[in-house]
Amino acid sequence: MKRFLIIAILFIAAIPSFAQRIVLEKNDSGKQAVALQNFRRITFNGNTVNIAQNDGTIIGTEMSDIAKIYFDDYTRIGEVDFNEGKDLISYISSDEIAVNCKAGEEIAIYNVSGSMVQQKIQESDGGSISIANLPKGIYLLRANRQTVKLIKK
Repeated sequence: MKRFLIIAILFIAAIPSFAQRIVLEKNDSGKQAVALQNFRRITFNGNTVNIAQNDGTIIGTEMSDIAKIYFDDYTRIGEVDFNEGKDLISYISSDEIAVNCKAGEEIAIYNVSGSMVQQKIQESDGGSISIANLPKGIYLLRANRQTVKLIKK
C-alpha cells in the first residue's frame, strides 16, 4: 500500500511536467482551455466552476454544462482514425504534400512524439505543404479535422 501511495504521489507531481493546459470540455462539444502558466486555481461556487487566471480574469462555467475537465498538451492530435482522411491528400512527393482543404484552414504535421514540426495556414483552396526539410520518418498530418499517417522515405 505504501508503494502504491508513493507512485500515485509521484504521478500527480509529474502532471505539470507534461501537461500544458487545463481544459473544460462542454456538453455542446465546445472547449475552454487555460495554459497552466496562466492558471491560478479552480474554485466552486454553488453550481459554477470558476477557473482563475494569473491576470485576474475568471472563467465561470455551470457544472451542468461540463462534460469533463482534464489536463492536456498542445499537440491536438487526439484519436487517429486512419480511414477518416483518405481523401485529404491528393499526392505526396519527396518535397511536398498536396492537401485538399479550404483557404484559411490550418495544416499541421506532427512527429511520432506529438511535437508539431510544420504548420501552415492555407492561403487558397487546395494547395500544398513542403516536407523537403523533414527527415525520413513517420508523421501525422492534421487538416480539416482529419488526421492521416505519413511515411517519408
